[in-house]
Amino acid sequence: MIHKLLLLVVLITLLPGCQSNRAIIKDIDAIHKQEKKGIKLYHQKAYPEAFEALGELATWGYKDAQYYLAFMFLKGQHVEQSTLIGMGWLGVAAESGIEEWVNFYDVLYAKATPQMQQQIDKVVADYKRRFGMKAQFVTCRNSTTVGSNKIAVKCTKEDKISTVYPLDLHETQLNLD
Repeated sequence: MIHKLLLLVVLITLLPGCQSNRAIIKDIDAIHKQEKKGIKLYHQKAYPEAFEALGELATWGYKDAQYYLAFMFLKGQHVEQSTLIGMGWLGVAAESGIEEWVNFYDVLYAKATPQMQQQIDKVVADYKRRFGMKAQFVTCRNSTTVGSNKIAVKCTKEDKISTVYPLDLHETQLNLD
């Protein structure tokens, strides 16, 4: 009886330490389907559904999702319009090296005031720290689809545990320090 009681006390003490850090395990094919579905929904202007599908993947480091999320914030599609949050997502998506994305980021950045550029730099650095390829253990490769010159990004998340961070939905949530 005392051994059972002692075992129970030990288990009660140790179990809270076994709690998940919100790690999510999802099949890579399911992730790619979710990303394709989110992009399709975006093009169909079904922004709430697109945001739901792409927001999760953007926080996991998937570049296409980050790119489309950038537009949703830059244009205020289903979310409060925010140049800072949109540029944050566009900046971290540009890690992919896709020339079109990098050039678009550079053009928008050049139009910003020096004060706004400083804020954008802080947001992009924070987003790369949280949602970047290195932070989320993501590798991406660029490829072209057959019959098209359009560059596609195929990202894969390594089998490592990474921290799940929430999306910033308002500029008041940004780390501008």
